[in-house]
Amino acid sequence: MKAAANEIQGGLRQRMSWLHTWGGLWVCWLAFIIFLPGTLSVFSGPITHWMEPEHPPEKEVPAFVTPSGHTAALEHGLRYLREHAPNSSLWEMWPRAGEDSMMVYWLDEKNRFADARLSTATGLPVTEAEHAEVRETAGGGHFIHFHYRLHAGTAGVWIVGAASIAMLVALISGVITHKRIFKDFFTFRPAKGQRSWLDAHNLMGVLTLPFLFIIVFSGVAISWDTLVPAVRWAQVVRTGEAAQVRDFGPQGEATGKKGELAALPPLVQQAEATLQSHTFAVVVNHPGDAGMKVQVYGMANPDIQQKHLLSARGMLEFDGVSGALLKTKLAHAVDPHPARATMQALDDMHRLHFAGTTIRWLYFVSGLAGTALMATGAILFMVKRRQKSLREFGDSTQRFYRICEVLNLAAIGGLVLACIGYLWGNRMLPVKLHERHDWEIAVFFSVWLVALLHALLRPSAQGWREQLLLGGAMCLSLPLLNWITAGQHLFGYWLNGDVERGSVELVTVVCGLGLLYAARKVGSRIAAASAKAQAKASAVLQTERAGA
Repeated sequence: MKAAANEIQGGLRQRMSWLHTWGGLWVCWLAFIIFLPGTLSVFSGPITHWMEPEHPPEKEVPAFVTPSGHTAALEHGLRYLREHAPNSSLWEMWPRAGEDSMMVYWLDEKNRFADARLSTATGLPVTEAEHAEVRETAGGGHFIHFHYRLHAGTAGVWIVGAASIAMLVALISGVITHKRIFKDFFTFRPAKGQRSWLDAHNLMGVLTLPFLFIIVFSGVAISWDTLVPAVRWAQVVRTGEAAQVRDFGPQGEATGKKGELAALPPLVQQAEATLQSHTFAVVVNHPGDAGMKVQVYGMANPDIQQKHLLSARGMLEFDGVSGALLKTKLAHAVDPHPARATMQALDDMHRLHFAGTTIRWLYFVSGLAGTALMATGAILFMVKRRQKSLREFGDSTQRFYRICEVLNLAAIGGLVLACIGYLWGNRMLPVKLHERHDWEIAVFFSVWLVALLHALLRPSAQGWREQLLLGGAMCLSLPLLNWITAGQHLFGYWLNGDVERGSVELVTVVCGLGLLYAARKVGSRIAAASAKAQAKASAVLQTERAGA
């Protein structure tokens, strides 16, 4: 560790270089694992749509003309909730303009959300028989959940939060280390080995630097209630001389006295007329209690939404018994409290609540560039050490670098295979399989595990080539698999105007071509290295013969 110690004892840039190299090494694999699904989740809606081939093409929400009231749907929803969740502290009804079903949600006895889909015509639950041929899928939501909690619950949020903070450190130390960082933006020297990887790493870093700072910082900020739970419990909202701790369950306080719920259709009509939008959700807090409140949330207007950063959904709150209006929050209204307004802006920036198609594509491309930054950093570390090992770990140095090579391949190549394998699983698994969405996620992790075992068993270069080839082949053959299993194809999507599904397959094909190109480059390097080794062995043999 003498070389590393010398770096630590040098000037600021040397110390930052050591921190960036070794601190970045430990976080780059996890950062890649977080960033790639996060990038894919930008288009979680279209991915879910592709993974539900039985559903018709997505319809636009009809333009708002006059308040609907949703009288029949709300009556059906209330009847169901009164029968199945009479003691719940929270009811939610999600009517949808122009749709034949609605969702209802409630908190069960364990304070967990339960739900049911009801027919707006009959009020009865939509049975499995009615949707027997519609596959159950985790959809694009899988990438969202994996992105922020790794499917590991609260522990996963902590891991992602720690990795995000470490990534901020890596970004800052990287800026300090590269004194020619903006000049390097215009420098790329291909086919130069280590220098090419460094140029690519610098290029991706400068290109995505503002985006990475914003997206990583906002990701940490919006998870504050999990990462710093003490702040959550200590946060106090003062109203006059009274103070109460903010509660994240049903809003308001139950009085313990019975109350009769006011008629909902007039409240919904008033809210729609005020907000000039269709209803997104109707929420009843503490139903059946004299202190219950009703909140009516409006739909986000896409045309207005794309012009404002802050949340585009308005809300009216009513007294649940008298029907009196208590609070009005118009769409895009700025919270008067600076801290809450800032948090709202960070949340909207990270979750893309404000984004239209153009912004989503910019986020997607920036996310891919950021993902490439982590991948090139991990690969650059091994390329540099492969050419010049400093024996930092004594006799265990080679063993340590072998572990790094395996983790590089498993984290980068393996995750790519797992993502495309997840889409394959959606088409390969039986449509009526019980708990099908869990099986899709199991396919994702199974493919990833096989990729890890492959990385352990194969030499590094051959492993990269084989996983890249397999990933490219799976991407390019996905449209064929879709045609065989679902009877749908890329050209049919475009002819029918199903842009979302068509875009998913087109992007997959482009990614497949990129993976095959990368596999070809790795294969060329393997062939060149093999030829060089053979030439060297032949020269040694000729020297020995000449000496004899």
